[in-house]
Amino acid sequence: MPTPSVELNTVSSRDLLMLRLSIVVGGILISLFMIGDLQLIPPELADAYITNRALIQLPILAGLLVFTFAPQFLRFAQTAFLATVISITYANYYLIHVAWEQAAFSFPYEGTLLYAFFGFFVFGMKFYYALAAMLISSAGFVGLMLLDSVYGERTWMNAGFVAGSLFVGVIGRHRIDRLLGQLEDANEQLVGLSTVDGLTELFNRRALMSESERLFALKRRANHRLAVFMMDLDHFKQFNDRYGHQEGDRAIRIQADIMRQVFKRQTDILGRYGGEEFMAVIEGEHADRFERLAADILEQWKQHAVPNEDSPDSKMLSCSIGVCQGLASDFESIEDMIRKADEALYCAKKQGRARYVMG
Repeated sequence: MPTPSVELNTVSSRDLLMLRLSIVVGGILISLFMIGDLQLIPPELADAYITNRALIQLPILAGLLVFTFAPQFLRFAQTAFLATVISITYANYYLIHVAWEQAAFSFPYEGTLLYAFFGFFVFGMKFYYALAAMLISSAGFVGLMLLDSVYGERTWMNAGFVAGSLFVGVIGRHRIDRLLGQLEDANEQLVGLSTVDGLTELFNRRALMSESERLFALKRRANHRLAVFMMDLDHFKQFNDRYGHQEGDRAIRIQADIMRQVFKRQTDILGRYGGEEFMAVIEGEHADRFERLAADILEQWKQHAVPNEDSPDSKMLSCSIGVCQGLASDFESIEDMIRKADEALYCAKKQGRARYVMG
């Protein structure tokens, strides 16, 4: 029996569009920083600066943008985000090193934090990838400070500030991931409440009809055979009146268990149509199979041997079944098949119950 699921991790086309726009915005920000930085840095650093920004950092972002169009992007997205952040960060470290070596200029390190936070919160890097980015970026900055005392007496204070700020970002990413996980769990529970019958754990009527319509449309296009089983517990009111609602609920659960035992294919759609009435929609190649399944349901009830002393028939709780089967293309809609199955169920009741009728 198919079950609905929530797939919050699935990236929609709109999400991809927003990601691509974010990458473009990131490139624009780097370009804007170039305009301001070129007015601050010594003239002799201009060529090295433009080379670093325009020929290293911007192409890295462009490479990520192109990769978002690849079929395998979603599989490797987190790795790509990590590689992009680390690559641009280390390109910035190299620029800091060159600025110190060539002009003894203390180039600002704040870009390290901006790149990381852009990856954490705009790209949506998961916690462990964000943690890896923090460790690699912090290690690189410490290594740079050991190589060049760029910021004089404030060198190690700045190193601590970088590491601390990145750590705060990682903690923020962890909290977001945790909240998203809780949201996914809550949505899964809501989907369950909106599609599953609480007593039987089969589809409720709304979900049953939706899934049945989907399967009918699929089989009608393929011109495949389909069957609708309408099942109703016999003399259930008398059973409920004599044994009470708790036993009535147990009988309904027995019916659901029998259906799960008989209809075992993943594509079989099983649900509680209402009260003590149930429905199954299944595909198959031969009408004989549908008859065997109906007979199996009746046999299962005989084996359970649930007493129903107030029944005017066999004194045992039983089930009547109406089946409508045929090529899906021979019917106007799934409602048409349900109506014919319901008519067959009525015939089964009229003929004495505890039997099936093929419509």
